Amino acid sequence: METGKAQLSVVEAWKEEKMTKVASKTQKKLHEISGWENKKTRKIESQIASLQRKMDGEKMEETEKLRSKKAAVHAKAREKKAKVQTRRAQEILHAEEEAVRLQATGQIPNKSSCSCF
Repeated sequence: METGKAQLSVVEAWKEEKMTKVASKTQKKLHEISGWENKKTRKIESQIASLQRKMDGEKMEETEKLRSKKAAVHAKAREKKAKVQTRRAQEILHAEEEAVRLQATGQIPNKSSCSCF
C-alpha cells in the first residue's frame, strides 16, 4: 500500500508542476500580447494626435482609418489572448488526463522534472 501512496504522491507532484508551468507560460504569453497591444496602440494614438493637430478633410479620413486600425489591433489582441487561454485549457486537460492514466496504470512520470523525486 505504501508504494501506491508514493506513486500517487509522485503523480500528484508531477501534475501540480505541470499545471504551474502551464499557468506560468500562459501568464508570460498574455503579458507579451498586452505589451504588443500597448505599443501598437500608443503608436497609433500618437499618429491620431498628430493628424488631429493638422485637421482638414483628407486628414479626417486618415484619422478614421487609423481608428479602424486601432480597433483591429484590439481585436487581434483579443484573438491572440483567446488562443493562449484555449491552449492553456488544452494543456491542463492533457496533464489531468495523463495523471489519471499514470495513476490507473501505476506508472510514474518518466519525464519528471521535479527535482524532489
